[in-house]
Amino acid sequence: MKYLAFFASTLLALASCSSPESIEFSIVPYPSQIETGSGQFHLSSNTQLLVQNQEEFSEEIAFFQSMMQQALGQKLSDGTGKNILEIRKSENSDTPESYHLSISADKILLEAGDAQGIFYGMITLRQLLPASFESGQISEGITFPELEINDQPQYDWRAMHLDVSRHFFSMDYLRRYVDLLSLYKLNKLHLHLTDDQGWRIEIKKYPELTEQGAWRTFNEQDSICIEKSKEDPRFALESKHIEMRDGTPYYGGYYTQDELREFVKYAQTKHVEIIPEIDMPGHMMAAIAIFPELACNGEAAWGDLFSTPLCPVNEEVYTFVENVLTEVMDIFPSKYIHIGADEVEKKTWEESTAAQKFMKENGMNNVNELQSYFVNRVSAFLQKNGKEVVVWDDAMAGGIDPNLKVMYWRNWVAEVPDKAAQNGNEVILTPGDPFYFSSPNSKLFDIYNKPLLGSKFPKELSDKIKGMQACLWTETIPSEALADAMLFPNVLALAERAWSVEEAQDWDSFKTRLNGQLLRLDQLGVKYEYNPSTKLIPFMNVDTEAKQIGITLESEISKPTIYYTTDGSQPTTASNLYKGEFFVNGSANIAAAVFQDGKITEPVLHKQVDYHKAIGKSVEYLKPWNKSYPAGDAGSMTDGYRGEESYNDGKWQGFTNDFAVTVDMGEKTTLNSISASFMQAAGPGVFMPEYVEVAISDDGENFESILKIDNDIPITEKTKVVKDFKGSLEGKEARYVKVVAPNVQRGFIFVDELVIN
Repeated sequence: MKYLAFFASTLLALASCSSPESIEFSIVPYPSQIETGSGQFHLSSNTQLLVQNQEEFSEEIAFFQSMMQQALGQKLSDGTGKNILEIRKSENSDTPESYHLSISADKILLEAGDAQGIFYGMITLRQLLPASFESGQISEGITFPELEINDQPQYDWRAMHLDVSRHFFSMDYLRRYVDLLSLYKLNKLHLHLTDDQGWRIEIKKYPELTEQGAWRTFNEQDSICIEKSKEDPRFALESKHIEMRDGTPYYGGYYTQDELREFVKYAQTKHVEIIPEIDMPGHMMAAIAIFPELACNGEAAWGDLFSTPLCPVNEEVYTFVENVLTEVMDIFPSKYIHIGADEVEKKTWEESTAAQKFMKENGMNNVNELQSYFVNRVSAFLQKNGKEVVVWDDAMAGGIDPNLKVMYWRNWVAEVPDKAAQNGNEVILTPGDPFYFSSPNSKLFDIYNKPLLGSKFPKELSDKIKGMQACLWTETIPSEALADAMLFPNVLALAERAWSVEEAQDWDSFKTRLNGQLLRLDQLGVKYEYNPSTKLIPFMNVDTEAKQIGITLESEISKPTIYYTTDGSQPTTASNLYKGEFFVNGSANIAAAVFQDGKITEPVLHKQVDYHKAIGKSVEYLKPWNKSYPAGDAGSMTDGYRGEESYNDGKWQGFTNDFAVTVDMGEKTTLNSISASFMQAAGPGVFMPEYVEVAISDDGENFESILKIDNDIPITEKTKVVKDFKGSLEGKEARYVKVVAPNVQRGFIFVDELVIN
């Protein structure tokens, strides 16, 4: 056999000695180790099923036999057969989810130390079945390729999320969702059960929560969906969740406790853990509208940014919360309970006499500490009942118990994982970019490839990274068909990233294997949306020894044909054919595009690349960068790497004060030109500086101003703009170059490379 740690292209065609045909197959997520051979195993109704530890793996065997019934038209027998499929317990299992799968000409052996591992081995076998199996097509026999797999997950927490508050989803859809998650070895489903827009879980002590809180007349988000549905029917509100009351439509729904218990049991058979979230103290308007005494100001309303929260100094609040959570714990056996603690509007606390008195009596300096008091008190109640608590990263503002699990979602606050891990908290990586699949900006390439941790994250704390999760927030996703489209195939990229070891993750391989999985999703009736873009994604590799910059081009499409130029001219089929990384000495204006059937496709990539005099030179920061946007820290301005379209791509450095740095060229240098790139995105408060001023010095103390470039982009410009502030330095000689850019809007300014030649 030929050993393959991972395939360069893993939609495999394995030639058989006995047949001229090949077997094509696709496995997602990709196994840790796999060996392939040239033999084949022929599965049929004459294959003997041997099972050791039948009782221990009874549910898994039942699942497997249902697969065989669907594939072959009958279950496998334990009587003597032409060949053997054996399932047995291993005494050498690394983790509960690991498994060993061996397929030879006369035998399939699946072994694992735990039922979870057995199940995941069966899932791999399922993916080796033809896609037509998923729609019930029966075969007399199925041929498997000869291979050997040793597999285990990279992370324990491999999760998807579903917001059922903003729009309600049927129990049938939830079961189907679990089926699809288990098909890709995801092991947790985080259910966002309550929010301002709806309360979806029956609480017997407070029946009003579902009698009233689960239903609403159409709100602003519903109206947006209704308007969008005129062009795209997937945005239509589903009629099964609308009921008429005295001529008025009410929209919503909820799950009874019995329904949820049955759902949890069903998910357990697929080894998917259901984790409930009851969001608090904010996002509680559905409850406060019914019980206004739970708010400090006695009303359900909107503050400056978010809705009125629970009142953390009112003992009735804790009675309510503990009663609710007691029933939640009785429904969900998961050891985890999520209590949210995100986006809390604290204005009512600041205005509350009782809250201010409580803070003073307890030595609290601010309302963030009051939130921490609430979170810690609720967490202590859950921990006393044997549960582990999960919160969104906002909860860290006033200090946090190190035993809490932190979901890092605010990717614009890049220091969160570091701070949480250093505090002793386990971190679940859930960054909105790229893991909020409800965002139209969510891209398959980024889901698979985008760095989730900063380059400075301490390696010794890597064990604090518990896993990964992506979220589907449903403010404008009212239908199952639209949910499918936003989830798939993105879920597959997340699954591979969370399961497969880094050495087994390969973007080109994944794109190829994805084609086989899309066929499977078609047969399963998944209404996925996959329109791979021809947009090129550039990567740079700065080589300071050879004084050159390598350029690599990536794309969402598989095996693209790419032509490029280095002078900025429009590429044609007569231009350079991209065959892999190429190098730039000095400066180049790269223009590149994907060609299909000999014709150029849009968009054309334009990328300025400069190996300039300041690369690798030290930079003194006269004013600090914002810690949430450190880019590459002190070397960012002269590392040769240029930012892309997003200011949180790890290349743009952010400042909330003036930008002021001094570059030490190391020796007196002839200075001909300078260029500094700034970005404006007015919506999130990112603006251009008033001007950029350049001064030079021989001693680093006495500077002469030699260039000032005014900004000409108005603050009213709403589209994202990148401007190069560039000018001539007239061949002057100096060792030190100071660059100052005033932040007059007092928002963010983002700076890219300082190019000095």
